[in-house]
Amino acid sequence: MKIKILSVLIFVLTQSLVAQEIDSMVTLEVNFQLDSHFLSKSEKRRIDSLLEVAPPEILNRLEIYGHTDSLAGLEYNKQLSKRRVQSILTYLVYRGIDPLSVKTDHYGEENPKYDNGPDERHKNRRVELSLIIDPSLVPPPEQKLTDLEFKEGDKIRIPKLNFVGNQPIPVWQSYPSLSELLMVMQQYPQLKIELQGHVCCGDDYELSVERAKVVYYFLKANGISPNRMAYKGFSNSKPLFRERTERDKAMNRRVEVYVVSNPGEKLEVKPEKDIIDIQTPVLNIKFFPSKGRLMPSGDFMLELIAEMMRESEGLYYDFKVFDNINNSGLTSQRVSMLKRKLQQLKVERTKFTVRKMENRNNLPSSDNDNFILLKISQR
Repeated sequence: MKIKILSVLIFVLTQSLVAQEIDSMVTLEVNFQLDSHFLSKSEKRRIDSLLEVAPPEILNRLEIYGHTDSLAGLEYNKQLSKRRVQSILTYLVYRGIDPLSVKTDHYGEENPKYDNGPDERHKNRRVELSLIIDPSLVPPPEQKLTDLEFKEGDKIRIPKLNFVGNQPIPVWQSYPSLSELLMVMQQYPQLKIELQGHVCCGDDYELSVERAKVVYYFLKANGISPNRMAYKGFSNSKPLFRERTERDKAMNRRVEVYVVSNPGEKLEVKPEKDIIDIQTPVLNIKFFPSKGRLMPSGDFMLELIAEMMRESEGLYYDFKVFDNINNSGLTSQRVSMLKRKLQQLKVERTKFTVRKMENRNNLPSSDNDNFILLKISQR
């Protein structure tokens, strides 16, 4: 992203905060290659830079409008601009944007902003983003976990720990937050904690438990004794805020550390490379009854997971699909379909496996829904 855009945005936010003005709007044009709806890494970095300054929790709404040049037919270009909008929406949902707060439309070649001659037509291969910001929602900077004292009875929200939407799968940018907590557990060798998972917007006890478990197993894999830890899910029963804004919802989606006890002994610890070894169920991957095809909701969920996988660096994803439906042939079809789908979604083949697993006694049996376990490790 151009420095000028960020500077203007920072100025707008600062001035609005001082003057207590109403919403501010910031716009960004995201560009695409010829006949493509896939976001390049450079364009993703531009979006990420914008969201660093204007994070999801301070947005009132977001508008996404897709366009093309005039090199193909009208209907083809209309559909291409729609796919470009969907591509950006998927990425923004992965980055924490609530899709219900987004307005979208697509125009194909109908609204060119630039000349469609050979010198400028590439600029019309664009999607326009408009972010409507409430500057009064800008949160104060969060302290690093290693700067806190972790006194008995404290409840501490793990900062910048984010998950794929409706999943217990942490986005790969969250691992520094987990590393900070690991450092705290190493510094205080007698510290005992309870990891408490929370969700927003509706009752989902399973998701709140699984998100807390992800943190638990990360710490365990890095040498923290299970005797020092427990985990619990609270669904949406203990919100920090009434959910009137997107920021309220974002703050309610969290994993907190409850300090059970801490005698206070503190050691000097040298940072070491963490071991990334996480296992978590994959939720909401729904198939049509007795079919190898994903339902639309399952298709969208897999796209969100694939988006995170494409962006991640140095990680390997092992999907284990269990035959808890007691239909070996159908389970094999679904394994093959998931492999193909992830490749179609441009996930590098060297980043993942999808494997069929035999049923286990401790798994819930199902008429149609395979239990899927994801192991994330270092490549």
